[in-house]
Amino acid sequence: MRISLLLALAATLWLSNCKKDDEQPAGSLVEAGAGVLVTNEGGFNDGNASVSYFKFEGKSIEQELFAGVNGRPLGDILQSMALVGETAYLVLNNSQRIEIVDVNTFESEGAIEVQGSPRYFLPIDDETAYVSDLFGGVIHVVSLSGRAVTASIPMPQGWTEQMIKVGTEVFVASPSSSGQAPNRQLFVVDSENHVLTDSIEVGLSPTALVQDAGGKLWALCSGDFDTGTPGGLYQVDPQTKSVLQSFPFPDNNIGFAPRLAIDQAGQRLFYTKIDLYAMPVNAAALPAAPLIPADGRGLYGLGIEPGTGYIWLGDAGDYKSRQMIYRYDREGNLLDEALAGVAPNGFWFY
Repeated sequence: MRISLLLALAATLWLSNCKKDDEQPAGSLVEAGAGVLVTNEGGFNDGNASVSYFKFEGKSIEQELFAGVNGRPLGDILQSMALVGETAYLVLNNSQRIEIVDVNTFESEGAIEVQGSPRYFLPIDDETAYVSDLFGGVIHVVSLSGRAVTASIPMPQGWTEQMIKVGTEVFVASPSSSGQAPNRQLFVVDSENHVLTDSIEVGLSPTALVQDAGGKLWALCSGDFDTGTPGGLYQVDPQTKSVLQSFPFPDNNIGFAPRLAIDQAGQRLFYTKIDLYAMPVNAAALPAAPLIPADGRGLYGLGIEPGTGYIWLGDAGDYKSRQMIYRYDREGNLLDEALAGVAPNGFWFY
């Protein structure tokens, strides 16, 4: 009898421990691998930026994660999100702030004030991150432990955008800035000493960056709207600082805020040029036809789902009202759609 009781107690403790290991943290809204987080930019000066969460199982969508948990609005113009472990950094352009939240519960863990117009957040190491800026002509250097901007790196152009770290160097896309000569340079920053060290000439107005499976960088250049000069796609070797391949666009009909993404394998590029195009990284030419036509929508958000390679697109609409998000398979067949927030501009997979 005593042995039976001991065995029963051991089994109970074992089952209890297993249950605790499998459970999400108390108050969890977001489960790893169970859905996609959608950043909704919001309307300029409307203060209605938000984060939605689309769950794969049941295909339901939950709105206003931040406001629902913290009892206050997220802010004005949610430009981007960065996920670092179980922490999400929500970059609010017009609010001049980066909200820090627990990605599981979306409870606020503080904020980083950024004087300027913050755009993208790039972790450099456990202590430091870089933040690009729309007008300031700088890269902000942020202390993660101190949750504050500690320095700035002066840049030749007023607008700094997406960044990628390769080794100890950070490559910075810098679109042409108002009042300055059109820019063709990717800029290179030494992340150990926080100084600009080099540049690489690509196409007009480098806007977005990704890295492929071979370690090469791809820059999407949006061109020059004043002269009508087209941009294109450019493959760059980050070691030699040289352009390996150039794929100029046939025209400058690229739309507002073109996007660039790559699949998890680093083998297939996706970019918006009014429509959505897909292109293998070893292609010899640009695709002749789009994979997914815009069909009158303002394609604004773009994300590629890990594992499946499914394509997520957001419609900007009028930038004032809630708009649709769409999920497509790799061949461009529509799988799901849902109503998200105002101007859904990005998709983030935890």
